[in-house]
Amino acid sequence: MKTIIRFAVFTATAGLLHAAAFTSGNLAILQAAASANNTTASIVEINTTTAGQAAVQTIAIPDGASVGNGLRFSGSATSTGYLSSSADRTLLTFNGANSSTTASNVNTLNPRGVGTLNNAGTYALQTTYTGTSGQQTRSSTTLNGTDWFIADQGGLYTNAGTLATATLNGRGIKAFGGTVYVGQASATVTTIAVSTVSNFTGGTITGLNGLTNNASFQDFYLTSSGTNGSAFDILYTVSATSNTAGSIAKFSLVSGTTWTANGSYTTTFGGFGIAATSTIGGADLYVTTGQGALTANSVIKLSDTAGFNSAITINTGSNTTLFTAPTGTILKGIEFAPTSAIPEPSSYAAIFGALALAGAALRRRSRK
Repeated sequence: MKTIIRFAVFTATAGLLHAAAFTSGNLAILQAAASANNTTASIVEINTTTAGQAAVQTIAIPDGASVGNGLRFSGSATSTGYLSSSADRTLLTFNGANSSTTASNVNTLNPRGVGTLNNAGTYALQTTYTGTSGQQTRSSTTLNGTDWFIADQGGLYTNAGTLATATLNGRGIKAFGGTVYVGQASATVTTIAVSTVSNFTGGTITGLNGLTNNASFQDFYLTSSGTNGSAFDILYTVSATSNTAGSIAKFSLVSGTTWTANGSYTTTFGGFGIAATSTIGGADLYVTTGQGALTANSVIKLSDTAGFNSAITINTGSNTTLFTAPTGTILKGIEFAPTSAIPEPSSYAAIFGALALAGAALRRRSRK
């Protein structure tokens, strides 16, 4: 059963405060309060352009130790704290332990819950499930606002589930264009880094054609270039082997069947969470630095100036640090702020594609 808190921001002195509505197009980041295996967390909102900015707002996620429908998180784990969205982009989604226990590692606690914030900043505990003690809850998404795809270290779960309905060691699970995708880090050759999930219960996990396994995989994001209509045809993945060593890889869906590798960019800041949006002829990428448990880490903006099926091209000198976490806190998953309408990102891609074609036509005319 869904429980909603109308007041999402908490302070020690003022009690409950109204959260402000999110600004569509801004970024949301899950910020763990401490490098501990059982802590609270907040959602930080920032804009996509201003270097070294202060947060637009910080919305505390209700604490499971003081509110029955709240959640607690692991700040010290390097593979939890991912953010996702519902398919219609109206809900920001995250997972935690729905428990009042503060002394035990959250990875041992049950039940686990799917929390959301909508555009107004209203918190809801959408559902809970029972995972295996010692394994981590990771991420969640929904295609219809009712049936939840929940990625856990122990498999794929759904609403009120007590057993995994499919085998996987999921990290981020996200919906694009009506399809659910899940990421996995694995040294096993047959475990592909990004796969599709056919159904929220008993679903088939199918690796994307053209991708391989990736033992240092952290997160992924899809965009629509506009080259192939509204199809989500560009994939970015982020991997990290340390807080200072990582890479961002790019793939394009060629002929609608095969994901073709378009090279990679080596980072000097690791990389945990990633979000991306199409631009004219390329994409802007937003990455949380470190490897998932680095305190006082940052959000960095990078721009790929190459388009569909072209080698990733990032000018290191143009990378921008948008925001840095306060001392002792950790920025984990990143996603675009929830919207009040239904702006499937492909609509933006179609606009960018049309503008690009119009610009090319004008340039051809000017040369005649």
